[in-house]
Amino acid sequence: MPSISRRQYLGAISTTALTAIAGCQSNSCTPSEPGNTHWPQFRGGSRNTNAAPDFPALTSSGSYWTTDLEDTIDIVGIATARNRIVVVGSETGQNGGVLTTIQLNDGSSDTAHELERGATSPPALVGSLAITPVLGDYTDPSTGGVVAIDLDSWTESWTHEIDGRPNAPTVSENLVIVSSDQGDVTAIDAGSGDIEWTRNFGDDHQNAAIPAPPAIDSNRVYVSAQGSAMQGVYALDRDSGETLWSIPGPDIPAPFVRAGDVVLGSYREYELAAFDVETGKSQWSQAIHGGRLFAPAVADDRVFSADRETVYALSLGRGESDWETELTVRGVPLVVGNSVVVPTQDGLVGLSIEDGTERWTISESPDTACVPVENGLIYAVENSVTLRTTCK
Repeated sequence: MPSISRRQYLGAISTTALTAIAGCQSNSCTPSEPGNTHWPQFRGGSRNTNAAPDFPALTSSGSYWTTDLEDTIDIVGIATARNRIVVVGSETGQNGGVLTTIQLNDGSSDTAHELERGATSPPALVGSLAITPVLGDYTDPSTGGVVAIDLDSWTESWTHEIDGRPNAPTVSENLVIVSSDQGDVTAIDAGSGDIEWTRNFGDDHQNAAIPAPPAIDSNRVYVSAQGSAMQGVYALDRDSGETLWSIPGPDIPAPFVRAGDVVLGSYREYELAAFDVETGKSQWSQAIHGGRLFAPAVADDRVFSADRETVYALSLGRGESDWETELTVRGVPLVVGNSVVVPTQDGLVGLSIEDGTERWTISESPDTACVPVENGLIYAVENSVTLRTTCK
């Protein structure tokens, strides 16, 4: 039964795009045309590496277009596939949300589609489906779910209800892993919406929250649980959900990152650790001294981690430090080409992956995670989506 309706949200989009380009040109920057983009889920892919190392190097850039949604919309996430940008958000002070698509080449779209419930984080795109996490209604705020919307027909294909606030879904091929802050982890067939298996992490007294989307590889699903006697790290069989190995006790609130022969976990503070994917045995750990840790990005056999004060480049194999750069960090690092993009207190900063030197800055501070494009970046500020591309 459809839970979406058509509604006009976007106005004068082509004018907005042209104005953005003209403004950039007047500042001695002619922005390049965007290339392809494929960032179909939170952190790009099922291994959560948050990296697009094959894209061209990012340099100084200008605004290619900016598209405004209705003033009452707070954008919470962006995903891209087939050069179509999918944007989800919530309505301020309301129970509903919105899902809309924007064309990469010119920022155009003529409609948005109203959700009965507010979206909480980026969707996962599988074929024509946008699998979007949503909250429960005001009468039962402890519940949530995901809704799969066909972007070609704008109909609801299936839904799955869960207890608690849902994380962004993680998708590997046709497998969708849905998790929540009430300890639920469920594997769903993306095409049919059928449940493959489900687990709940908790004990007789308390549910264990799943604080972040799991990572998935060809054999396992890597999950962190917080609270209750079940707190710790778990590697689950991808096909059955059974526990293959576990490490009781660690409190890892950030998404796991699967790379090389290890899975990386950022402790709440002061330590980044690498665990063997086959056994869970600790391979290395690196002390971090600047307080809260952000989930790392991985590319070129390096781990790019950050706390609130410093960005670190470590070797993936041993965790040894290659370089450190001091910045006032406010978000997770992203690798695009040979740059590490870091959200800071003053905007976005591009660092060289080779030595951490600063290459470029953007004064605007996005409200959502950046999504990479060939020759540029997409991000949202309040109710606006912007594409910036490198100067010609």
